[in-house]
Amino acid sequence: MKMLNALNIWIKNWTKRNGEKKFSLLIQSEKWVRWLVGSILLIALVLMFPRGKSLQFADMKEGSISTRRIVAPFNFEILKTKEEYREDRERAVRDIYPIFSRDENKIQEVEQALSQFFHDIELARKKALTNPGLIPVLGDSLFQKYNISMDAKYRDLLINSRSGIGKKALDDFRDHVNKVIRDIMVVGVMGVEKERLTAPDRRLVMIKNNEEVIYSFNDFFDLPEARIKATETLNGIYSQRTEYAQMGFGIVNFFIRPNLGYDEEAHLIRIRNAEAKVPLSSGFVDENEKIVDRNERITPEIRKKLLSLATKMAEKGMQEGGIQRLFSVIGKVAFVLVLFFLMGVFIYQEQSDIFKKNTSFLLVALIIFVVSLFTFLIHRLDASEYLVPTALGSMLLTALFNSRFGYVSAAVLSVLVGGLWGNEFNLMVVSFFVGVVGVISIGRIRDRRQFIQAIFFMAGAYIFAITFMGFLRFLPFREIIKEWPFGALTGLFTPIMTYGLLPLVESIFGVTTDFSLLELSNLNHPLLKRLSVQAPGTYHHSIIVGNLAEAAAQSVGANSLLARVGSYYHDVGKIDKAEYFVENQTRGENPHEKLTPRMSALILMNHVKRGLELSEKYKLPSSIKDIIVQHQGTAVMNFFYQKAKSKNGSQETSKEDYRYPGPRPQSKEAAIVMLADSVEAAARSLKGPTHSRLKGLIEDLVDARFKEGQLDESPLTLRDLERIKESFLMILAGTFHTRIDYPDDEEQTSLPKGEK
Repeated sequence: MKMLNALNIWIKNWTKRNGEKKFSLLIQSEKWVRWLVGSILLIALVLMFPRGKSLQFADMKEGSISTRRIVAPFNFEILKTKEEYREDRERAVRDIYPIFSRDENKIQEVEQALSQFFHDIELARKKALTNPGLIPVLGDSLFQKYNISMDAKYRDLLINSRSGIGKKALDDFRDHVNKVIRDIMVVGVMGVEKERLTAPDRRLVMIKNNEEVIYSFNDFFDLPEARIKATETLNGIYSQRTEYAQMGFGIVNFFIRPNLGYDEEAHLIRIRNAEAKVPLSSGFVDENEKIVDRNERITPEIRKKLLSLATKMAEKGMQEGGIQRLFSVIGKVAFVLVLFFLMGVFIYQEQSDIFKKNTSFLLVALIIFVVSLFTFLIHRLDASEYLVPTALGSMLLTALFNSRFGYVSAAVLSVLVGGLWGNEFNLMVVSFFVGVVGVISIGRIRDRRQFIQAIFFMAGAYIFAITFMGFLRFLPFREIIKEWPFGALTGLFTPIMTYGLLPLVESIFGVTTDFSLLELSNLNHPLLKRLSVQAPGTYHHSIIVGNLAEAAAQSVGANSLLARVGSYYHDVGKIDKAEYFVENQTRGENPHEKLTPRMSALILMNHVKRGLELSEKYKLPSSIKDIIVQHQGTAVMNFFYQKAKSKNGSQETSKEDYRYPGPRPQSKEAAIVMLADSVEAAARSLKGPTHSRLKGLIEDLVDARFKEGQLDESPLTLRDLERIKESFLMILAGTFHTRIDYPDDEEQTSLPKGEK
């Protein structure tokens, strides 16, 4: 929107510099915006197509019957599938063991540090002899220096030579601790935990004097195992003196150090080298060798050869360059243009407003681009094809426009993502199936329960489509099950993302969806509550108009929800001067009798303007505002016009002074609300509303609006008008409980014989 505002400012400045004539030419050519958006989308989609792939054999799937004989035109390698190549890489990496080297000086360093620690303990014990009150302070200072965690009572035992540990017991304790640490480190303590290492057979390589020796993980300790081993040893030595064992735990846990260093960089280099040596091919096809014969079933091996041949043919075309590369680009452009053409034909016939509004056109292009971009990124990341959110695009377009457009977009998007994936038939079918299910699901959502159902429907649709396509491709059932989580995840999040993105799209592009209309249809809406209190007759009239408009919209394929909600709000402008409108005059008093016809006309006209002001205040969507403004069209208030003519006599009276400002209805829904408004008001004043009278009234009013030209700018057809008349008659007949007309019904004063 900021870009559009900046463009508007630029246009205004440009107009001042270049004059009105040039500006009018620019306005007339505003469709250049749509051409620009379409061209950018075309270029972006073409660039997203996978390079180095030929689509020549895309129709020849596993399990299908070949319709032609294919012979190798040149020598080529049989490329492995992604799964085969991944398995071979994993197999090659299994033989690459983690690399370690032993630090021979580490044991000596630890023993020296341990010796210094016990030397410091001796110094502290000597100080404690002369001043026993310093024992806690000396213990805290010493153990903080080495950052050793130990309870205060055990620290005091070490420092206090009188009531704690004697000289001989301390020397023995030191020797035991030193031996425990040394015995463990002689075996070897690994510098990394075993769980972090990827080695299927649990082996490692130890490098010593440039020689490599393979050991089992069980031949060494990692740090947690070393500490557990030290605990077990100390418990065995001091089974009767647990306090000595506890002191030993704290000291050993601090001083024990890894002396087997893990060379992670060298390990990764060996893994990369092993992966690089894995060949991309699994065989070879000679020139003129038969790949598949006519009427022969395509097996997985034949399919792999065909894919390899297609890839090599594409690579040759890219290498040759020139005309071959140009042909590839032309093919991609033609592919996208054909899809654009098919969607454009539908839009032109069914949704022509999209071509008239740049924002709607941009919205459709943006949704197509986003779905295509996700397809491109998922393909590049080598993720599952079932993560492609094709259904998201069709569900969004359904919610923003209608289900017919949703079905067309599901077809177009499924073909497009299939092409972007390398003309993948499987993805194309699955995307189309779940896209159609998505359109059906989003079209049914009217409350939270149906929203939850839509989530389960989408997840189930993905699983079902993946399963039957797997059977069609002769995949093992275990391979099919592996793809279920990806499909279920996409099906789970697609309705959630659709529902979450709609408010954002509505606010940015000014589009009204059924979800917003459902909120506005709540009769407890503040504006409708005001209408029911301040203008109860208008409120009741609006509800009946809503029923008429909803039925009529359903009969002609318009948005019935928009027609009903628009009817609820079409007369909200009558709130301020409700007593001037006949449906609110309950006491027989008519304030218009005290006013001039011109003043009465101005008051009636003002209800449209005031309705627009209230819609702005209550932030109603633009589609409702359009109905408020257009529901009277440019009709003339004949009652006041004729009254003015008779009052003015020979003085000329302008008809335009008694005409609503318009504009005329621009949509089916606005036109239907106009007709329903007129019909309901007239039917309410009809005396003896029999079936034939109602039918005649509806015919006269609809035909009158048509002859006045009030429906000229709406997309309603003559056939639509006939259907609207029928739906109006059905609703009004039920409302007024009419009975069958009998001959001379108006003249009868009593019931026929036998009916008394």
